[in-house]
Order: sequence, then structure tokens, then C-alpha cells
Amino acid sequence: MHIRQAIIYGFGKWVDYTIDFSAENFLCIYGDNEAGKSSIQHFITFMLFGLPPKKRAYYRPKTSGKMGGRLTVFEPDIGEFVIERIDEVENGAASCYTPDGKTYHETWLQERLKGMTQAVYQSIFSFSALDLVDIRKMKEAELGEVLLGIGLTGSKNMYDIEKWLDTKIGELFKPSGKKPELNQQLASLDDLFTSLQHYRKQEAAYKDKKAAMFALTDDNRQLQAELEHMNGIAFRIEKKQQALPVFKAYQHELEQLDNYPEHIPFPENGIDRLEKLNEQLLPLKSELAVLQHNGNTYAEKRDAIRSELYDAAVYERAEAIMEQKQAYMEAQKEIDRLRDSIRKLELQINTELEQLNSGISSEDLETLHLPFHVEKTWNQLKIDMEQLTLTRNQLQEELQQLTKNRDYLKAEQSKLSSSLLNESQENMLEESISHYEQQKYMEQEAVEQTVKWQRMKQKKEKSNILWLGGSFAAATLLGLFSVVLNQNFLLALAVVSLVIGAGQWLSSKRNLQDIEKMLQTNETAPNQVSINDKLEAERTIEANHNKKRELSSINEQIRLNDTEFIKCEEKQHGLQVRENRLNEQIRCQHKRYPFLMQIDIMYWSELFHSLKQMVKLYRDKAEMKNQCESLLENTDQYAEMANKFFHEMNWESSNRSMEDKLLAIEKLLENRRDRTALIQQYENWCEDNEHQQHNMKQKMLVYEQELAHLLAIAETETEEDFLQKGKQLSDKQKHMNKMSELSEQLSQMLRNEEYDALLSGENIEESQLKHEYEQAAAKIKELGQDIDTKRQQKADVSAELGMMESSESYSEALHRFTVEREKLNELAGEWAVYKTAKEMLAETKRNYRDKYLGKVIEKTSRYFQVLTGGVYPFIYPPSSDKPFRAEAYDGIRYSVDELSQGTVDQLYVSLRMGISEAMSEKHRLPFIIDDAFVHFDPTRTKRMIKLLSKLSANQQIILFTCKEDVRESAGNVISIPHVTGSNISTSNFKAKQG
Repeated sequence: MHIRQAIIYGFGKWVDYTIDFSAENFLCIYGDNEAGKSSIQHFITFMLFGLPPKKRAYYRPKTSGKMGGRLTVFEPDIGEFVIERIDEVENGAASCYTPDGKTYHETWLQERLKGMTQAVYQSIFSFSALDLVDIRKMKEAELGEVLLGIGLTGSKNMYDIEKWLDTKIGELFKPSGKKPELNQQLASLDDLFTSLQHYRKQEAAYKDKKAAMFALTDDNRQLQAELEHMNGIAFRIEKKQQALPVFKAYQHELEQLDNYPEHIPFPENGIDRLEKLNEQLLPLKSELAVLQHNGNTYAEKRDAIRSELYDAAVYERAEAIMEQKQAYMEAQKEIDRLRDSIRKLELQINTELEQLNSGISSEDLETLHLPFHVEKTWNQLKIDMEQLTLTRNQLQEELQQLTKNRDYLKAEQSKLSSSLLNESQENMLEESISHYEQQKYMEQEAVEQTVKWQRMKQKKEKSNILWLGGSFAAATLLGLFSVVLNQNFLLALAVVSLVIGAGQWLSSKRNLQDIEKMLQTNETAPNQVSINDKLEAERTIEANHNKKRELSSINEQIRLNDTEFIKCEEKQHGLQVRENRLNEQIRCQHKRYPFLMQIDIMYWSELFHSLKQMVKLYRDKAEMKNQCESLLENTDQYAEMANKFFHEMNWESSNRSMEDKLLAIEKLLENRRDRTALIQQYENWCEDNEHQQHNMKQKMLVYEQELAHLLAIAETETEEDFLQKGKQLSDKQKHMNKMSELSEQLSQMLRNEEYDALLSGENIEESQLKHEYEQAAAKIKELGQDIDTKRQQKADVSAELGMMESSESYSEALHRFTVEREKLNELAGEWAVYKTAKEMLAETKRNYRDKYLGKVIEKTSRYFQVLTGGVYPFIYPPSSDKPFRAEAYDGIRYSVDELSQGTVDQLYVSLRMGISEAMSEKHRLPFIIDDAFVHFDPTRTKRMIKLLSKLSANQQIILFTCKEDVRESAGNVISIPHVTGSNISTSNFKAKQG
């Protein structure tokens, strides 16, 4: 699986943020501390595996209500698909969009991840510098076990779990221990069992007394049952005694009921029904009478109002007048408004004309015509005048400046000309310099000749010495030979040789002295020039040359100044031509608009706008006058129509205004509307009254029919006979109800068989009942005495048992023994669970060691060798008595506590990479590293980056770092800006070549 792009809607400090991961398989995400790198890492795991609600709430942005995003990933068998999670949608569940347009959910994503969970992913394919903190604090044995746990499962939690299991097993049980819980529980059960054996010996005597106690209890229960039976018999006798007066009253009511006929024809609830009918009929009759009186009153008032109205034609004419009233009133308001506006416009026009003071009257505005091009013309004339004035001023300033410059240059020219050297003075200074140069040359020649002479002199002196030495040696030899050979000519030759050598030596010495004197004579030449004279001459000539150059420059400036003067004169001529043309255009405007002669040309454009506004105001005023005249014509016609109506109605109109007349017509129409509405109201009331009378009669008919029906059922003709028959039936019903009441009392006092026997005529004597009750009472007294005797015997046995049971030691010991035994079983079960878990963990480690550890250690050795530059080519896993060991290139093996901290970190990183590569054969998931190279030197950092780049060929690797050297070593870098706010929003970053 390869991550291509991450779009963060909102997560932690990131809002509307996009990261492109598609550049390379190995990416480095660089940013300062607190820049949000960890949030991006958690966002990736959130998109792949989700988060619980509390974790999602923790990462909800502070400045955005939206939490979630999209992750674009690529798989070879599917292609590129998108994973989207939003907190508010389906409780943060994933929605996956594939290239074929289908949408899948969380189950499909888990199938793609092949059962991988977030915890397993972070333990195998993700680690950071924080994972190294606990490892650095551990001792040798602990560190070896932790590294082995990482090699087994990709997480250091295995070591913690195994250590925790050992602790829990030791806390529960040790074979020879006393403090573990199981050991203490076993000792406690032994003590309790010894106590129980002692209490059980007393159990036999206790059982005998307990059996006697049970026998007395059974006897007492039988006596109590017999007593309850006798009490019941006495109670029934007493009930019969109470029921005897009620039975006599029942017989009396039965005798009274025989005086009434067996059947009395009368409707059910006849009296009440008759009273209700009368109660309902009387209000209806009264209301009908009221309705009839009101109907007559309404008809009389309606006819009286109709006689007071005018003809319909009068009201039609009045309505026609009132229909135009609103238009008339609005026209009057419009006329007043127009007149007011006309007065304001006249005042405004006169005021502005006075302010302009241009000689224009309000009548002139009627004929004044200002086409649109006039404004442009006047503006152009203003601009031309401004430019002309500006140019003239600039030209005058330029001429003044040229004059000043010319005067200054002439003065400088005269000053420089007077200070120049003449030709003879300049030639003398040049001869001095030339003479100094010749003198210098001769001195150099003399020095060279002296050096040569000294060399030649040394050679001559050496040569003379050699001649002298040679002649002396030859003379000596010849002298010796002459003595030996006795040859005199050899002696003469010896003398000649000696004379020649001495002569040669003297001659050469004299010549050298002469030449040396001659050279000393040549060194002292007359009329020599000193270096100061030569420098002074050069400075003087250089200053004279500078003055000449400056004079030449001034002459050139004077020539240019004259040229500028000529150009200025030409500009003056051109300016005069422009001025004449502008004056001609101004005269043309004066001729067309004479009032412009009184106004400066600079204000013509403002005048144009003012005149344009006043012309518009004048035309608006004329338009308002026309509207006002048209409205006055219409209002006059309307007033004539209203006056004619008043005249025909014979109403007084001489001293009344139009508003009063219209108000009178409106009152006439309102009076007609009110009276018409009143007539219609009376009509409606009459119709309602007739309808109510009809309804009332219908209601009364129903009640009258019901009354006749009641009399027919009772077989009576008058209401008085009906009431007497109803009273007879009521008395009979009371006797029957009394009999029912008494029968109910008897049924409650007596049992069913007693009640039936009494009603069937059984004779009951009061004396017999009294005798039976006395016998039952005597039997009850006897049984009570027997019960008291048995109760006393039971109390004595109970007292003896109470003494034996007063101490609860046995029951407490038995209860405590049961509780402690249950606790022992629970602790034993817990110990068995921990023991089984440890055995299963050990078996898992052994199985993994047999199957995968060799492969992981092989990959770890290869990576560790690369990271350490071949210093440690081999890694050996921990054995039963040895921790992790690293073998150096010289064959020496080192345990983990003998390695440096950085080397231990590299061993840890190598293990994690080896595990990731082994597991990535099944799960092709991205490998995430968060600043795990804090103890790497620059060389090993570069090796690490190179190794990661190589591994990224088969697996995507994402490295988060804040280290500058890591960023520089990585090839593809995504730099995250450091923003100090609570959220980073609307940003896009892509990988850049580092």
C-alpha cells in the first residue's frame, strides 16, 4: 500500500491542509518542534484504523467544527482509491471510493489491511525517539529481553507483560514462601479445620435436645390447630346471634310488599323524565314568545330606515365625485409641491447667478446652449494655458541659469588663462626632468660599471696573484733543478721567471689604480638635479596640464552654454507662436460666450459645470410650470362638477371650501352605507328570527311527542294521574330495596348453607344458640391451658439449647472455613490463569524463535553492519544466560551494555527495520519513523538515509524530523512552516528536492 495524498479537513492544528506523498517512496517531512508533525502522523493512522470518540474529540480543531479528511492510497490489485473519515458521519467510520465508482465501508478497508490493527501497526511499522527512552534506562539482562521482545513481536510490551506475569505469579504462590496470598490462605485453612474438629464433638448431645424440641413443637402445633377450630365454631354461633334481629326485619318487609299489586305499568324513571321534559319545554315556550316579539320590532325599524334614503341616482353621482377625490387631493398636493419647488429653484438660480457675477441673467439661461464638447474645449484651453505658463516660467528660469553659468565659466576661463605657465617656463621644467632622467641613467650605468669593475678587479687581482705565485713557483723549481742539475741557465731562467712575474704583478696593480681613479672622477659630475627638484617640476607640469584640461572643459562648457542659449531662443519663439494660437482660441470663445470675458480662463471648467447645473435647474423649473398648469386645469373641472352637485342638492355652498364640500358628499355616502348596512342587518335579523322560531317549534314538537309517549306507557291521561302512579311504584321499590339490603347483610353474616337454611324456614331459637356458645367457650379454655403447659416445657428445652448455642464459635468457624476455602479456590484459579498465560507466552516466543528469529536477526545484522560502517558485522540474539551481543570486525564480541548509547539506538533501529521488512512481505504498509536518529553522528545519519532510500524501493517510508542534518541528507523533503496560532489552514505543500 502506497500513500499518495492526504487532505486534512480538520485535525489538531491542521485545517484545510493538503500534503502530496506521490513524489517518491522515501519522503522526509521536516519541521520545527510544535510544527504539527505528530498530528500528521496521527492523522494517517486515524484514516487507516479510526479513533474512539474521546480521541477524536482531543484532535478536533479549535477554529473549525469539521474533523476528518481524505487519504488517497494505491494498491496494485485495486489501483488508486480514497479513504474518507468525518467525525460527524457514521461515528467516524471509513468510506472508501474505488476507481470503478463504487463505495465501500469499514469492513472492506479492514480486509485490505488483512486484519492489521492500529496497535500492531504502530508496533511494527512505526517507531520514534520516545521508544528508546525506557531501553536506555534498563540493565543488561532487561535490555536483552526487551530487544528480543521487539524481535519477536515488533513491540517492547512483550518484556513488560512477561515481567508482570512473573510478579503476579510470585505474589500469589511460592512453594516455600509465607508472604504470598495462596501460602497465607492455606495456613489459615489449616487453623480453621482444627477448630471445627473440636466443635463437632459437642454435636451429639445437642442433637438429642434438638429432637425433643421438635416433638414439643409438633404437640403445640396440634393443640393450636384444635383451638383455632373451636374458636371458629364459637365465632359462627356468635354470628347467628347477630343475624337473628336482621332476619326478623326481613320478614316484616316481606309482609309489607304483599299489599302492592304484582305489576304496575310505568315507564322507567318516569317521574324524572317528566320533570326533565317540563324543564326543557317551559324555556322553549318562553323563548318562542320573545322571538315573535323581536321579529315584529325588526320589521318596523327596517321599513322606517328605508323611507329616509335618497334616490339611487343621487348616490351614484356622489360616488362618481368621490372616486375622483383622491386624484384631486393628490393633484392639489402636487401643485403645492411644484409651486414650492419652482420658488426654491428660482431662489437657487438667482443665488448662484449672483455668486458667479458673470453678467448672466435668468432669462439668458433659456437661450444658453452648452454642448458636451464645450467642457472638453474649455478644459483643454485651461490645460494649454497652464502648460504655457509653466513652460514660460521654466524657460525664464533656464535662461537665468544659463546666464549665471556663462558668467561663472567666463570668470573661471580668465582665472585659469592667467595662471598657466608660458612655453619657456614649461620647457625649462621639462629639461630639468629630462636632465634628472639622464643623470639617473648615468648613475645606474656608473653603478653597473662599478659592479663590473669590482668583479674584474677581483679577477685581475686573482690573476696577478696566480702570475706571481706561478713565477715564484717556476723560479723555485728552476732554482732547485739548477742546483740539482748544476745548470746555471736554469738559475738564470729562474731569475727571469721571477722578474717577469713581479713585473706583471706591479703593472696590473698600477693599471687597476688608474682605472679606479678615473671612475671616481666620473662620479662627481657638475650641475646635478636633485629628486626634490625633479618632483617639484613634475607637480608643476602636472598642475599646468590639469589647468589646461580644465580650461578646455570650461571652453567646451561655454560652447555648450551658447548652444543652449540658441535653443532657448528657439523655444521662446515657439512659445510665442503657441501663445498667439491660444489667444486666438480664447477670443473665439469670448465671441461665442461674451460672459467669459469677465472670468479667468482657469475657472472656465468650474463655470461650465455651474452653468450646466443652472441650465438644468431652469429647464426643470419650466417643466414644473407646465405640469402645474396641466394639474390646475384638471382640478378646476373637478371643482365645477362638485359645485354643480351642491346646487342640484340645494345645499349651501357660497362660504364653503372644496374640502368641506367633499367632506359633506363623503358624509352623505357614509350615511347611505351606514343605513344600508343597518337595513341589511335588520333583514338578517328578521331571517334569523324566523329560522329560530321554526327551530324552536321543531324542538318543542319532539318534547311534546315524548310527553305523550310517557302518559301512554303509564296508561294515564293527565300528568297528575301519572305522578300518583309513579309514587305507588316508588314505595313498592323502596320495600324491595330494603329486603335486598337485609338479605345482603344476612349473606355477609352467615355462610351459604346457613343463609339458605334460614331463608327456607329453619327455626332458630335464641336460647339454643346461647347454650351452644357456652359449651364452645369451655372447650376453648381447656385447650388454652394445655397449650400453656406445652409452651412451658418447650421453653425449658429451648433454654438448655440456648445455653449450648449462646456461643457462635462453631457456626462462625464453619462459615469462615467455607469463605476462606472459596477464596482459596479463586486465588488458585487466578494463579492457574497467570501460569498458563506465561507458559503460552513462552511457547509463543519459542515458536517465533524457531520460525522467524533467524530471518529477523539476519536482516538486523545486515542493517547494523551498514549503519556502523562494517564495525559490527554480526549480531547474536540472547540465549538463556547471555543478552544480545554484537561481534566487531576484529572478532571481539560485546554485550549491549558495553556499546555506546548511539550504537544501542542503531541496534534498536536495525531490529525495527528488520521486523518491518519481514512483516512487509505480507502487509505492504508504509513505514513511519519519527526522529529516531537523535544519537546518530552525521556519518551514520547519512548511512541511515541511504539505507532507507534503498529499502523504499519495496516499501514506502515516511520520515518525520526536526533535525537540519537529516533534512539535508534526505532527497525529497516536505517542509512544514512553523505557525504560532492554534490552527494552520488553507495550505498546500509538495515534496521538494533537497
